Amino acid sequence: MRLSLRFKVSALVLILVTPLFLFVYYTNVYSTNIVREKVSKSASDTLTLHLGSLDELLEQTNAYLVRTASESMLLELYSESGPDTVNYYLSIRKLMDQWYSDVSYYSIIRTVFVYHLTRDELFLSSQKEYYQEKDDIRSGLSDRLRASALPTSSNWETVAVGGEPALFKAMPDKSGRLLIGVLVSIDSLAQPLTQLESVKSDEKIGIVSKEGDLLWGKFTDQDLTRIHGALNSSSNRTGASVRLDDGKSYLFVNKPSLYSDLNVFILLDEKSLLDELPLFQRVIKFIPVAIIVVLVILIVLLSRLVFRPIQTLTSGMRILGKGQLEFRLKEGSSKEFQLITQQFNRMAEQIGDLKIDVYEEKMKVQQAELKHLQAQINPHFFMNSLNIVFHLVELQKYPLIKKMIGHLVSYFRFIMSTNDSWITLASEMNHIRHYMEIQMVMYPDKLTFEERLPKELEDTLVPPLLVQPFVENAIKHGFVNNLLPFKVSITASTEAGNDGEPCLVIQIGDSGPGFDAERLESLNAGWYEKEPTDRHLGIWNVRRRLNMFFDERASLAFRNGPQGGGIVEMKIPMAKKR
Repeated sequence: MRLSLRFKVSALVLILVTPLFLFVYYTNVYSTNIVREKVSKSASDTLTLHLGSLDELLEQTNAYLVRTASESMLLELYSESGPDTVNYYLSIRKLMDQWYSDVSYYSIIRTVFVYHLTRDELFLSSQKEYYQEKDDIRSGLSDRLRASALPTSSNWETVAVGGEPALFKAMPDKSGRLLIGVLVSIDSLAQPLTQLESVKSDEKIGIVSKEGDLLWGKFTDQDLTRIHGALNSSSNRTGASVRLDDGKSYLFVNKPSLYSDLNVFILLDEKSLLDELPLFQRVIKFIPVAIIVVLVILIVLLSRLVFRPIQTLTSGMRILGKGQLEFRLKEGSSKEFQLITQQFNRMAEQIGDLKIDVYEEKMKVQQAELKHLQAQINPHFFMNSLNIVFHLVELQKYPLIKKMIGHLVSYFRFIMSTNDSWITLASEMNHIRHYMEIQMVMYPDKLTFEERLPKELEDTLVPPLLVQPFVENAIKHGFVNNLLPFKVSITASTEAGNDGEPCLVIQIGDSGPGFDAERLESLNAGWYEKEPTDRHLGIWNVRRRLNMFFDERASLAFRNGPQGGGIVEMKIPMAKKR
């Protein structure tokens, strides 16, 4: 009968370790208090480190709030403009776009809002649903919004908005007519705490307010009462003990936040603290000879029982990795290695079929990724378009409303129904026309569009949504001076490629300020491909699809025009409609 490897190793270790057990147990009793103090100090240091990161996030968010309230020209434009002016809607739109980007960048920010004290207007950008968050702020912060004076404390205030706890801070702008506020999500703020390496199933983390309300974590009311008592106790110190409803005693460590009324604490199960005691390291100091003997015996026996079979298995895997699929292992002397050998030999027989399956699955994933890249829609453009239609309805400009809705329908029909991998260049340009018509309604008498598409190039096949991201970027980043007319132009032509075959050249230009030197170098170097951000997501999308369709035969270049403005040039191999 073959004995299992587990039985052999267990029996061997038991025989060798039993003489040392009593001595180790005796040493462990005297080490309990030392371990408790060290664990408490380690937990306190770790908590201080992470709480420092938390306070740093709050400090950065506070600096962002101060900078926004004191330096934003858009807030000043909105404050000075009436609801019946173009500047009013333009400033609101750009504020929402800017704050949406800020909320995405500052991950702890739940909502940024501006409240007009005299007009009782509230606009915001939030990670929550817009209208629900708007109602929650009006109901949850009504007293603070209408207060004649803001709190003088520099700390963040704990509030409940929409049934969820959050940190709140607000300040007036330069004119004194606006109140700019920020809500910080406590759940997002607490995320770094979940990364504590010391946190295990027998340890608990929580956040409470100065009033003792639980803001993050899972504890019963009775547990909270005991925790609050430990926080308020004059004798409270690092390493205090708290007994919870589960019957266990916990080592209580807490730290207060510098910039808010939050208290972060860790509860460590005192019973499990001894598990961290390095027992065998202490034994080595007192009985080195015994340990050396044990190690020698273990190495010799493990070499025969474990290391040698593992080495054989490793050699077999190397041979299999070189493509010699006919190689097979001999069965081992233990049950475990016998099973491993059988599975290894069976795996070798199935690798050929698996290679084919993996290749087919890779093709499916690539096709799915292509569909995903083609289907990306800018939610800001959709919301801003609906907002423009809403205001046109209020102004009763029905012909302009019909025109705007017609272009929106055509625009989103194209976006939603683009299932083909290829479309004609004429279809792509027709889609761009609808997009520009919508933009020209948003910016009347300020935006013009010019296209040059030769008749012979209309049937040229291109991937869908190839040009639109650059037209969007031209308007977003080039149209910075709303007082001057802005022009977008698209030119299609052909030229000979590096391989002598004709290629399609598409240039998207604008009359804006163009690219600065640093941005131009970054774009042409392709740094956005390594770490794509929201700012370069459209460029990354196009570059990725060009690689998928044309490999390295397509090119994408950025430059400034001789008369000013930015120019984006794409070169792709010619493909005619069949």
